[in-house]
Parts: sequence; structure tokens; C-alpha cells
Amino acid sequence: MNQTMTLAGVCGWPIHQSLSPVLHNYWLKDLGISGAYVHFAVRPDEAVRAFQGLKKTSISGVNVTMPLKSLAFQSADEHSSDALKLGVANCLYKKNGMLIAHNTDMEGFAAPLLKVLGAQKLANTSALVIGSGGAAKAVIGSLLSLNVPEIRVCARNDGAAENLASSLNLPSFYNVPWDQRTIAVRSSGLVINASAGGMQGKPQLDMDLSGISSDSFVYDLVYVPQETRLLYNAKKMGCRTLGGLEMLIAQARPSFKYFYGQAPRIDCDPTPILLQHLRIN
Repeated sequence: MNQTMTLAGVCGWPIHQSLSPVLHNYWLKDLGISGAYVHFAVRPDEAVRAFQGLKKTSISGVNVTMPLKSLAFQSADEHSSDALKLGVANCLYKKNGMLIAHNTDMEGFAAPLLKVLGAQKLANTSALVIGSGGAAKAVIGSLLSLNVPEIRVCARNDGAAENLASSLNLPSFYNVPWDQRTIAVRSSGLVINASAGGMQGKPQLDMDLSGISSDSFVYDLVYVPQETRLLYNAKKMGCRTLGGLEMLIAQARPSFKYFYGQAPRIDCDPTPILLQHLRIN
């Protein structure tokens, strides 16, 4: 008897740059699961209909990237606690005929950061988050859970950053106007790019690091290219850095289990094949 293939994928607009299929298909092969994981290009104006239509297909679930995370949240029948905290979803999966919205970005962001900095250091570090979209919301949620004492958000759209800050109404979390970003960098022990700035095919992130302390840590969630201009300039200033590849892997692990019913092996590290793919492309 032929084994039924389980199909999942990643949705975005654009989506061709995503390495998620390389990652998930690597784990599928390792576990011997009959399945596939592919790109789905989904237009924002068609996203809600497309996501709700998943229930009529054999697709087990999808990951969702920019600019569709809010639309994925809106499309679901039920929401996990992490999705509800953020109001956005990067993972949709089916359960008992229902479409469930979940968000794995918070744990995906936090795991690599805790590994390199540790909880105690983070609890004594001020952070500057660049961006105001779904990824920024996940980053801020993670930083709050990690007891980071001061979090500032800064985005090219000042109104979006203001709305994000006012939505939480916490004295330790506030927005910084875009034209004051250089000053904010100088007093931040942790700088995080949670925007699309610097991503392949997108404009460069206009961020001056000339006044940053060499003790600061710079984390860029972008992983294509592997070393963004932000990370390159941070290294020149003597800062420690972290790219987005580690977060990609960490947020994918729980998604994989929702889609295929098994967790990837902890000792099955896809980093080498992802790096190989980045070099080829």
C-alpha cells in the first residue's frame, strides 16, 4: 500500500527567498517521513481566502512570513496563547477540522539569544528593536518574558511604532522616533533588526552604528544574505553579533511537529546544508 504524503509549506509575498523548504525537507529525509514542504506565493489581498481554504485541502499546515502574519491570525478558527499575545501568527495548522493559529517566533527568537547571552545578562540590558510588524511584536514579547528592563521600538513608520508602544502601555517599553535612532543605538546594549531592511531584494537598513559600544550585541533576524550590512558594520565596531539563521531553525522545530506529527531530532543540525544553499545562491 502506498503511504500518503503529508504536504506543508511556507506562505509569503514574495516567498522565493525563504530557506524553510530546505530546512523542513532535510528533517523529513532524516526521519524517513513521506512528505514535502514547498513555497506558496500568496498575495495579501487573497490571503484570508487562501488560508481559510486550507481546510478544504490535504495540506497539513503552513508557516507564514511577511507581510501575511496578521492576515493569518485573522483567518483562523482558534488561536494559541502565543498567537493571542501577539495578534499575529506565523504558523497555521489543522486540528479536528479547525484552522489553528500559532506563533513560534517568540521561542525561535529567544532560544539562540539565551544561548549566547544568558538570562542574567538579558535581565540587565536595554534593548532597541527596529521594526513594527509581526516579527517585532514577537521579539518584544520575548524580551518582556526574559525580563529585559528597558525596551525601545523604532521604525521608519513612526505612527506604527507609537501604536505598538501604546498598545502595551508599559513604562519600560516605549517608542523612539526614527530620526533619533542613532542616539538610541548608543545607549542600547542589545540592538535587534526585526524589519525587512537589509533583506535580499529590499532596501538596506539605514542605521548608523558609529556611536555604538563595543560591548553591545547586535541581532539581525534577516538571514538572506547571511551577513547583512548591519552585522558587517557591527563587527567592525567590535560588537558580538547573531544572524537570523539560528532563529529560522529554532522557530521551525515546533512547526515541523504540528505539520508532520514528529519533532526533528535535536542532534539533526540543518545549519551546514542551509549555509551551503546560501553560498550556492
